[in-house]
Amino acid sequence: MNRTVAPSYSQAQDLKLVLPEKIMLNHGVALYWLKDVPDASVKLEISWDAGSKYQDKHLVASFTSKMLLSGSENLSAKAISEEIDFYGGYAQQEMDKDHAGISLYGLAENIEAIFEVFEKAFALVSFPDSELQKELDISLNKFRVESQKVKTLCRRAFVKGLYGENTKYGQVASEEDFKKLQSADLLNYFNDKYKFAPVIFLTGNVPDQFIDKLRLWTNHFKPIEQPHFSQDFSQTKGRVEIPKEGALQSAIRIGRLMFKKDHPDYYKFQLLNTILGGYFGSRLMTNIREEKGYTYGIGSGMAVLQDVGYFFVSTEVGSSVKEDAIKEVFHEFDRLKNELISADELVKVKNYMLGEFLRQADGPLHMMEIFKNIYFNRLPPTYYSDFIKAIHSATAEELMTLANKYLVRDAMVEVTAG
Repeated sequence: MNRTVAPSYSQAQDLKLVLPEKIMLNHGVALYWLKDVPDASVKLEISWDAGSKYQDKHLVASFTSKMLLSGSENLSAKAISEEIDFYGGYAQQEMDKDHAGISLYGLAENIEAIFEVFEKAFALVSFPDSELQKELDISLNKFRVESQKVKTLCRRAFVKGLYGENTKYGQVASEEDFKKLQSADLLNYFNDKYKFAPVIFLTGNVPDQFIDKLRLWTNHFKPIEQPHFSQDFSQTKGRVEIPKEGALQSAIRIGRLMFKKDHPDYYKFQLLNTILGGYFGSRLMTNIREEKGYTYGIGSGMAVLQDVGYFFVSTEVGSSVKEDAIKEVFHEFDRLKNELISADELVKVKNYMLGEFLRQADGPLHMMEIFKNIYFNRLPPTYYSDFIKAIHSATAEELMTLANKYLVRDAMVEVTAG
């Protein structure tokens, strides 16, 4: 073997999706079941339209999600946790701005018993005052600690500046909000959001009797109600500075509202973003970390929520070089707008992205995540194939056009803290 010669490789040309089977349970509940699993592991995910954008009071959505297994006066959270643990299971609550839910993990032989523990806890949950107070104390202490960090101050101000602080996406909690939260708020939100039909994702080779168990459980829900939701965003443009006395570091976030995944520019803009700051060898990392030594890490990304997408650059640098770091970020914007990306760099980043597609599709759990991306973003089944084709066909000239269209400083909000 001649180790001085790189091995041959081939680029991914397509991504063969394994789509889950769709089973309609009762009252409009859809179950998506991916059963071709090579081992006995099972993951059951239950998701509701119950993210923070639906709340009328700060923190209600997040605490309802956190306390979904908090039990009642006659069934403690500790007892629920110990019983799930007894069956070798694990429960994880999840919430973002759009959705909230729970994932149950276990082995096929015990998943029914684990689900029965959850089913009982879900039916009896009353969000006891004692459990809420414990959770509030823990979360408030964490909130106070995080509020001393420049990266947290920067992130909160960026959210307000990006969406507008009077929008549902732009809302940011304060310390006073923790003092206003009551058990009745959580119970009302639970009854308003969690009593309607969820969507269920099941990964694992389970017996048909477990599907029957899920079907019986869905009798308790009201028929699915698609929430009517819209919001108008009012992004700030220009600099927003958050002072932090004595801070040795400054956090920086630069970004703008963009489009969702069904936009025709999305695929190739993701390629442009990867070149800019989307992987360890990116231009921002090479310039600001490796050459200038201003930071340990810097990156850019494209995030997509149900109602909007946004582009961002994020880093922390020494306070003395804050302005220099911002200058270099926009210098890299200008390079992409005025200089064609070299063939070598374009091939390297294309190979990286195509390899990431294959890695993200490795195994049934990853395959279900791919399907969930298609499901929640209302994308066609050809989404990943189309994405790969767009990466293959992208030219340096097209990327320069996108850079001039979207990497516009006057369209950005620039937030610094510290």
